[in-house]
Amino acid sequence: MIGDWVDQRRPGGFIYGASRLGKSRAVQWYLAEVLEERFGAVIPLIVWNRRPDQQATESAFWHALLLASKFQFVNPAKPPKRSEGFYLCVQRFISIAQSAGRNHLVLLIDEAQDVTLREWKWLVGLQNQLDYEGFLLSVVSVGTHQLGYRHEYLANTGNAHVAARFMSAHCRFHGIRSVEEVAYVLNGYDIDSEWPPGSGKSFLQYFSPTNFSRGRRLSDCADLLWEALVALLPSSARNYTEFPMEHIAFTVEEMLKQLSSGEDWDATTKYESWLRGLARNNFPDHMRIIATAG
Repeated sequence: MIGDWVDQRRPGGFIYGASRLGKSRAVQWYLAEVLEERFGAVIPLIVWNRRPDQQATESAFWHALLLASKFQFVNPAKPPKRSEGFYLCVQRFISIAQSAGRNHLVLLIDEAQDVTLREWKWLVGLQNQLDYEGFLLSVVSVGTHQLGYRHEYLANTGNAHVAARFMSAHCRFHGIRSVEEVAYVLNGYDIDSEWPPGSGKSFLQYFSPTNFSRGRRLSDCADLLWEALVALLPSSARNYTEFPMEHIAFTVEEMLKQLSSGEDWDATTKYESWLRGLARNNFPDHMRIIATAG
């Protein structure tokens, strides 16, 4: 969807989803590569992980963006003055776009549900100035379902122009929704991974070489894991069959540790083991929380 927005040269949009589905990991590890594969070129991308405890002064805001852009000449301990910070951000963003041979760049804000109205207005000013200089800045926000409420709040409090710029386009980030997707994830541990880096070995091959050499694969357990996920859903979340990546990852990592210590394959990967692993990682409590919030 972000690729579509880049194609359409949209000024902004937001991606929303429940907590711990894997939004931040997708942004951190995969987005730049996927966009590069799609367009056959580097897409100028700045990722700002907005912390809720960040100061809301304008100088601190520009300082945070400069740090997110990896500007090597900014002092990490001392924000520039307000006017200087704005000027440096404009020039830094232009430089990033020009180095990629483009006049369009993307600012992606992670944890964007914490962005304040003042910060949105400062982004309007940044976007306007870049447009004056001949560059389009697309602002993509990623966060929880609260982003949808933020869109309505802005639109209903005299700030419709902000909502129209940055939140008119939107898309939901989904969790794991089928046995096939579970199998795809588990195949990542089986085959489509490398640990340690440069070894040419997958996670399973590294942690349990004997079982790997015997043709045993975690992806063969996809049905068992899916059944365990559904079975542990609390009654309040029975219709919420969209599961967070975090709990699956933690459970698989525990199993790999058990296998590396010599535990029996069948005992480690049986249905009851998946149940215990998910429960130990507080999966039912998490689903209860996000079902209530959603």
